[in-house]
This record gives sequence, structure tokens and C-alpha cells, in this order.
Amino acid sequence: MSVDSNKSIPATGRRYWRSLDELADTPEFKDWLHREFPKGASELLDDVSRRHFLKIMSASFALAGLGLAGAGCRRPVENLEPFGQQPENYVFGTAQYYATAMPTRIGALPLVVKSYEGRPIKIEGNAQFPGSNGGTDRYAQASILSLYDPDRARRFLAGGKTVSREEALKFLDDLSSQMASNGGEGVAFLVESCTSPSRARLQQIIAGKFPKSQWFNYDAIDSGIHQRAATQAFGHSVRPAFRFDKAKVIVSLDCDFLGTEDDGHNHIKRFAASRAAGAGMNRLYTIESLFTLTGANSDHRLRVPASLIPQIAYVMAGALAQMGVPIPGADLGKSTTQNFIPPLPSGIDPKWIAGCVKDLIAAGKNALVVAGQRQPLEVHLLAYAINSALGSVGATLILHETEELVQGDFSAATPNTLIVLGGNPAFYLNKLGPRPQKVVRLGYYEDETAAVSDWVFPAAHYLESWGDARASNGTLVPVQPLIQPLFGGLTELEFLARIAGESQTSPYEIARATFGRTDEDWKAFLFNGFLKGEAKSGDYSIKGAAPAVSSPAAPSAASLEVVFYRDAKMDDGFYANNGWMQELPDPVTKITWDNAVLISHKTARELGVQNGDMVKITLDGQSVEGPIWTQPGMADYSLGLALGYGRTAAGRIGTGVGFNAFKIFKGKYVETGATLTKTGQTHVIATTQTHWSMEGRPAVREANLDKYLADKDFADGFGDKEPPVVQPLYPNPFDATKSKFQQWGVAV
Repeated sequence: MSVDSNKSIPATGRRYWRSLDELADTPEFKDWLHREFPKGASELLDDVSRRHFLKIMSASFALAGLGLAGAGCRRPVENLEPFGQQPENYVFGTAQYYATAMPTRIGALPLVVKSYEGRPIKIEGNAQFPGSNGGTDRYAQASILSLYDPDRARRFLAGGKTVSREEALKFLDDLSSQMASNGGEGVAFLVESCTSPSRARLQQIIAGKFPKSQWFNYDAIDSGIHQRAATQAFGHSVRPAFRFDKAKVIVSLDCDFLGTEDDGHNHIKRFAASRAAGAGMNRLYTIESLFTLTGANSDHRLRVPASLIPQIAYVMAGALAQMGVPIPGADLGKSTTQNFIPPLPSGIDPKWIAGCVKDLIAAGKNALVVAGQRQPLEVHLLAYAINSALGSVGATLILHETEELVQGDFSAATPNTLIVLGGNPAFYLNKLGPRPQKVVRLGYYEDETAAVSDWVFPAAHYLESWGDARASNGTLVPVQPLIQPLFGGLTELEFLARIAGESQTSPYEIARATFGRTDEDWKAFLFNGFLKGEAKSGDYSIKGAAPAVSSPAAPSAASLEVVFYRDAKMDDGFYANNGWMQELPDPVTKITWDNAVLISHKTARELGVQNGDMVKITLDGQSVEGPIWTQPGMADYSLGLALGYGRTAAGRIGTGVGFNAFKIFKGKYVETGATLTKTGQTHVIATTQTHWSMEGRPAVREANLDKYLADKDFADGFGDKEPPVVQPLYPNPFDATKSKFQQWGVAV
């Protein structure tokens, strides 16, 4: 029997749509569908589509060819000669594996890296790490490509001119001598956050030798808000760990813990562990403005502007107090023993809040309330107070002891000499404040900050570095190299040691001295990839009061809300030149090689804009232009702007991709009072959302929990149980009477 492969199969089950055009079933969508792959010869006749197709493909080919050939994949030694004596345990052609870690702002990712002939080629998580399943995140996977990026910093610069390594190192020695003579007066360090004990030790040495110098931590993405809030709430320097695997009821206050929040690989694993269908399945409530991966996985989702979430959190606290769960330290306007609930923002169903609060009380210590890093400090403090009232601290909320996180206010600093370690402040701060007389920069790229620096030092990749760090739970992990620096870059430890005037500048010796245990312990530390028994946690009670929050006016078409968010691929812009990340579709919008102004369908209709329209967003006198993208699930009168795009000096891949939302970003992730106007221009946005067609087949097979428990094979009931049979081009050489699904194989 043969089946016409061009004939649509009748849809069974509920119909799902993948875009607004598909939902409307417009003639434009039908025309596009017939031009889409695989029957897409006409695609290359369309100038716009052909140009964009070739743009992406050329970038991919450049990445594959130039990325590896240009970087010069080589062994750790420059002069390649045969081994006079083969190293112990080395076998030619056999891959080797080393434990290391990828430093991040809040805690390193324990890794095991595969090395072949002296070159690291694959990254995986360390499955032996306590509580780990060997998981990583997209940034760790993409970092292997950054190692071989031909556009990374490869030279030492002074005044824009290339100088020798020796001359550059002599400058650091002279700078150290100058700082010693005046106590470091007029010198400021601007660094990214990290959890390295060795860097913390060098920082203390610098503070002791140069007491007049200043040290500032600044991150374009505020990952430290969770630790700062927990430290203030509990009166101890602690870092929270959210145990989603033990939580039966979870409330997310604008916290995309399954998407763009830090430590996502742990969050996903733990959330999935308590998501197993049955009596132990958790329930997730999400309150958010953007449509996120967490919102997509929620059982109950409340779509509200982000600026109203503090008020809603306060309402929840009041409702808990009314139902006999007083919130410690919370000023609810009246005594928590009275029946008092603050007013809800208009348009929100009180039954939603009441049902959520009722579930929290029923779950008790097995409940968990988490606030997102975009929300202000007050919301985090209120979330910790609610968790404390429910008894969640020590159960679903674990507090790990950690070093105090000191940031300082860089905006008020006026140094003569500014030393920048990592980051790209000239991009995401738009400037470095009043221009210092001298800017010294250690960075991985010759980027926007390098362009305004007097001295530029190339930074080593973490796979080329010796060092140490702490994982998100406080466990000490090693950072050990798999290859010598390809372009002679310096590690942060060596750079700081030279400025500190230390006699020992070897990163290995610095990390070894910080470790301070026996040689056998050190060997075990490197072999295992972590130090056993290092994570410390405690049971703390709320010390600080949860402050009251304001009740702002709801946004409108004339006064829009802007939500700045961490992009799932670019982070703060560091990965802009990584072709893998640019081609990776956004997990929600499915946009590639671009960012857009996310807007709800209702708001777009009121403002008279549609997908691809270029608009100008003005906020506090500053403006930026970008293309519109209507995103179902967005809160009305709220605009979503992804950070990290619009780079002007990223490299051959990332320069000029997208628009720079940092131009109107002033440190607050949720702002109100913005206006939007059309520019009259349009922009083509690439998205994989509607690639291919299901041809009538159900895109999703769904069932509620009761139906799934009754029949776990329910999905087999959708459509044909046997695949359609297409008449083969050549007759089947096998006996057709035995099976109508005979297969053949070939081996070369």
C-alpha cells in the first residue's frame, strides 16, 4: 500500500499553534509555508531570505574554518618533537580526561574535560561532585569554542601599539613600585565577582600593602543579589541554595530559575526530581512579566507587569498573616493578628492569590518562595521572611556560609589609575566615568574597553589557567589547565601578584599556597576535582525586618514599563563572538542572531506596531532603537529588552549583531515611564519558531495528571500507530510477506 506523502493527515487532539501568523492562518503564512524547506528552491530567489541565509552559513563556515585553523590547535609546547621517553600513562590516540572548573560570578561549575593529543575538545560536568549528575550549562559547553576563538586578545598593547611581553611585565613591576611609594593613592581596581580563595587572598595582600587603593566589584548582570539579600535577612554572610527537589509548592516571584538565573543546571535537575508524576509531584506558581521557561513549566501563571510584583508579594505576606502565619519583621500596615490584606493591583483575581497562599500553608516547610535577580532587594527580603515563617529554612532553603560580598560604589570613584580585570565596563556602563589618566586592562578580547585603555594585557582562558574557586554550595574546586596559553595570556592571579609585588607570581604556586594542605591532599584534590567535606551550612533565623514596598501606578500605553533581562545566550555580551551561541535559538522567542523589543499582542495593537517594525524607546532622556517582536504571554504595557547585544568591537562574528539595550540601562532591571515611537524602518528577524510544518499532525500530545497516571501510554492514541508507507523508488529485495517494514543497511 502506498500513501501520498503530500496529502495532509487529519489533525487529532487539540490544535496548537507556533506563531501568531499560524494561529490566524493567514495567506502570508500559507505562502511562506510552501516556500519553506525542504521544498524551498524559491527561498534562494528571494533576495532578503537568500542574503540572510548566506549570512548565517558564511558565519558558520568562517567559524569552523578560521576558528580552528586561525587559532592554531597545538600542543602545550611550541617545538614539536618526538618523545625521547614517552610520558607515564600516555598512549597515542587515546583521549585523556582532567577535572577542572569553570569560574562564574556566583560559583564555579565542576567539570571533566576531554583532551586529545594535548588539545581540550569536549566539556562535561563532573558526575562525582556531591549532588551532581554531571550536568553543565550552555555557557560551559560554548566555552570550548571561546578557547579557540581567533579574535581573542593575542598581544600586549601600550597606547594602541604592540609591545613585547617583557616590556608589559616590566610596566606592572614599575606600577607596583609606584603604588608602594604612595600607598596606592589614586589607584582603583574594577573587577568582576568570583569565588576564588586565591584571588581573595591576593586582594587582602594588596589592601595591606596599598591601603589607599580602592577595590570595586561590578557585574553587568547582578548575580549577587541573592547573597546580599540573604546576608542582610539572616545577619550572617550566607549564600542561598534552593532545593527545588524537596519543595512541594514553589512560588516564583519573577524568578526564571529554569532559564536565565545563575546555577540553572542545578535548578533544572532539582526541579525535575520533584516533578515526577504521582503523589510527590510539585506544584509551581509563577508571577512574571516576561514569558520565561519557568513560566512555561508552571502549573499556575500570573501575567503581570514586573513593577507590580513587589506589591503582589506584599499582598501574599498579608494574606499569610491573615491565615495565621505571621511574617517576621514585616510591616503590613497593621498588626499581623488583624484581618488585613494590602490592596491588590487592579485586574488581578484575588482567588489566584488566595489559592496560592493556601497551598503554601498546606506545604509548610516543604514550600519555597524564590525572588528573581531582576526584582529589587525588598522583594528578596520579603521572600526570605515568608520562607522563614513557613519553616522552609533548612528544608527547601539551605544557607551556605561564605565570604562577605563587598562591592562598593564605583560611580563615585575618581581614580588617576584604573585597573580593570575582566568584564567590559566601557560597553555596559557606556563609559568609565571621568576619564582616568591611565587605564590598565586585563581582558579576553580587544573590545570596547580595550579601545579606551592605555595598557592592554591578554587574559588566559580558564582551560589555560591554574587557580581555584568555590562551587555554588561552597565546595572548593580546582581550576587546572589542559593546555598552555595559546597566545601567551596572563591569568588573573599572576596579574594581581605582579601588581602586589609578590616574589611568587606563578598561578600554580599561588593556588597551591592557598590550598595549604599536604601534597597527597593536593593530588587528590586535582584528581577528584573538589575538596570533600568543604560545604558548610547552618540554620539561621531572620534578623532584619522585611521592609514595606510601594504601590506604583500600573504601566500604560503612554507610560510603558521596560524589563531588562539577561539573555539566555549572550550573558552580559561576553559570548557575542561565539557562533554557537548566536545560532542557538532563544528558548522562548526562537530568535537567532538578534535581539528584539518584546511586547504583548494587545500592546502592539494599541501602539500600531508589528513584528519587524523599528521603534525608538525613550527612558529618562536616553533612547535606543530596536525591532518589535510580539510575544504571547508578555504582560501588557511591558517591554522586554535583552542585554548583551549591539557590540561594536566583539569580533568578526558578534560585531553589529542586535542593538545595545545598555544604552538606557542605569542599573535597575525594571523601569517605568518609557515611551515608544515608530521610526518608519523595518528589520528582518530570523526565528526558528515556525520552521517546517506538522502537516496536520499534533504538535503536542497532552494529558492531565489523572489521565497520565491511568494510562502512561496515552500518547500512542494520537494519530496513526504505524508510520505511513511510501512506495519505494526501488523494489524491496526482501520477502514482503514476512514484514511490510523490511529495512536494509549498508556499511562502508
